[in-house]
Amino acid sequence: MTSNITIVKGSYSVTVHTAEANDDYKNKFKSFTPATTKQNQSNGPKDTKVIDLLMVTHSIQFNGYLKTSTDRDNLIKIFKGAEAEGAPCIVTYDTYPNSPLSLFIEGLTIVETGEGSSANEAKYKVQINFIEGVSA
Repeated sequence: MTSNITIVKGSYSVTVHTAEANDDYKNKFKSFTPATTKQNQSNGPKDTKVIDLLMVTHSIQFNGYLKTSTDRDNLIKIFKGAEAEGAPCIVTYDTYPNSPLSLFIEGLTIVETGEGSSANEAKYKVQINFIEGVSA
């Protein structure tokens, strides 16, 4: 079950009515396979060595909808920086245990549905990809 998220950056705030939330964790590894010399080729290839660099990336994708063009415009302003210097967005997500989160918007897709004639209908479908982190 999902709930609404609130995204705040600078003077802008948007509520996204979520339909789906996906957590994605990735860890970068460095791997290498030692060379096999002519003298020990009969032993077969050597095992690949893996070094865990602990370069873990946490990303979250929200799929949901917006009800107004004002919400759409504000979300685009947040994506473009919201006139705030390099700061992450503050995302409050009711069902996430570590909420609020400091997240950066990596990608944003907005699709106009053509609906939205009443206050309970979705006017825009959105997909927002966030990366968790701190400003460098």
